Amino acid sequence: MADLTMDKLVALCKNRGLIFAGSELYGGLANTWDYGPLGVEFKNNVK
Repeated sequence: MADLTMDKLVALCKNRGLIFAGSELYGGLANTWDYGPLGVEFKNNVK
């Protein structure tokens, strides 16, 4: 199995549009995450 680190997981989710860092979107809210369009769909399907 591939060596999966948190950095690789975050990079994969950001590239696929599941999550985005809040500071990248709004410029200042560090350590917060926002769901992207696919992340919202994923969250709704898991509920």
